Amino acid sequence: MLLTRAVKRNITLFVAAFLLLGVLHVLLYAKDFAISFSQLFGSALTLLWGVTVCKRITDGRLRSLMLGIAALLLLQFLLQLLRYDVFDGAVAASRYLWYAYYIPMTALPLLLFYLAVYIHRPLDLPLPRRYMLLVVVGALLVLGVLTNDLHFWFKSFPSGILDANGLEKSGPLHYIITAFIYGLYVLAFAVILKKNRRFVARKYRWIAAFPLLVGLAYVLLYPLELPLRFFPTHIWNIGEMQGFCIIAGLEACVQTGMIPANRGYEMLFSAANLPAAILDRKGVPVYRTAAAELPFVESENTRLVSHPIHGGSIEYLVDMERVQELNRQIEDATQQIETRNAYIAEETRIKQEQSELETKNRLYERVSAIVKPQLEQIDEILNAPKGCGSKELARIAVLKAYIKRRSNMELLAADGELTVLELAAAVTESLDYVRLCGVNTAASAVGTGSFPADMVIAAYEQIEEITEESLDTLSDMIVAIRSDKQRLIVRMMLKAESFSYKTTGPFQKDAGFVRTVTINKENEDMIIVLTFTEGGGRT
Repeated sequence: MLLTRAVKRNITLFVAAFLLLGVLHVLLYAKDFAISFSQLFGSALTLLWGVTVCKRITDGRLRSLMLGIAALLLLQFLLQLLRYDVFDGAVAASRYLWYAYYIPMTALPLLLFYLAVYIHRPLDLPLPRRYMLLVVVGALLVLGVLTNDLHFWFKSFPSGILDANGLEKSGPLHYIITAFIYGLYVLAFAVILKKNRRFVARKYRWIAAFPLLVGLAYVLLYPLELPLRFFPTHIWNIGEMQGFCIIAGLEACVQTGMIPANRGYEMLFSAANLPAAILDRKGVPVYRTAAAELPFVESENTRLVSHPIHGGSIEYLVDMERVQELNRQIEDATQQIETRNAYIAEETRIKQEQSELETKNRLYERVSAIVKPQLEQIDEILNAPKGCGSKELARIAVLKAYIKRRSNMELLAADGELTVLELAAAVTESLDYVRLCGVNTAASAVGTGSFPADMVIAAYEQIEEITEESLDTLSDMIVAIRSDKQRLIVRMMLKAESFSYKTTGPFQKDAGFVRTVTINKENEDMIIVLTFTEGGGRT
């Protein structure tokens, strides 16, 4: 199941390219125009592989490490080309390129080991810090090789010629770095084979082991120089074989699923139940699903959709019957929602109207209760046995003026405050009707502003109470209203034959204001000063 047709084709092409590299290396050996052919061919293969890594590998950590391995292989091929072809014969340059060659040689197994550790490792689980010691050790070993001319711990030159001419001797650093490199390779492949045994089906485990066996056979047979008995040179250089084994090993991990990649899509596409086909640039079908019947034909309930893709296009049929059914369901649901919203809106309107009516009724009932004494007086006057004369009608007008103005104050008191102007207007209108009773009246107001509604209403009620008590014998009446910061002062000057005043008013215990009363009386003249001050209780 893993080895699809496309996978087998890619493996065959890769192996064929590697075999072609060996064949051409032998055929073009010592040809002037093909001196660097092996390095260039190997570099091209590595570069192409790196491009596929960018497109296929989905794990960002593994993709970065694989691209790093590809870059190191390219660097290795470049150093080979420079040392053996470009700077061949230049002793100093050749020696430093030889030293530099150990940079990719040391880094390759290090990255390969980290890649092996990261396989099937959770994304949120970082590597322990002790793993960074390998980077430090590798860097120190490479630094020792690069500075060999200062200490000669890597290679010494008894002949006095600093050149790789076969007379140099290996120092302790050479054996240490060699053990470090091959030890990392062994450790990396051991980790890969261990995870391969754990996560890969039994019949596919050999795929990851095959590159390792090829590389091991090459290393063991290389000292025997068997190809030199038949050919003028080795079929593959060590660098090309190393690159083949590393790339082949990583590809084996990809194909067996150890390294997550975008693969096997052609099988998934073929097994899909949706009628679809992938066409090349000429319109020829390349892949088709099991439900596809070419050529596609549109109908009333199906629609053909086409999208361009890399290298061609994809076409598929969309069953519009289900979509149309969903559209109908959406329309029905929308209509139900609109009907429901309309019902809720109408219900809300009715409730709001009911609430407003209830509020108005409560307010009217409250107003009726407040002016009930005046209404009862009007009923008594109208129903009196002796009838209703002009004097009685004038008294009724005074009472109705109070009912009107007191009701207005109750309606305006919804915000909790009333203005001095409202009080002055109410008093003026009341005195206008008092004048009908034959009383000389006058009103004045000084100052503006707002006061608590209860305080303003209390002032008006006190004026009305005094007026009603003395109306029968009243001849003159002057009311002066003055506002001063938090105080409302009402000064009343009256002239009446008889007068009585109740110093207590219908105030609540915590009315929110203080009332003080001052009364001066001389014969029929009387001066009453009512002072209302915000804060406190009643007085």
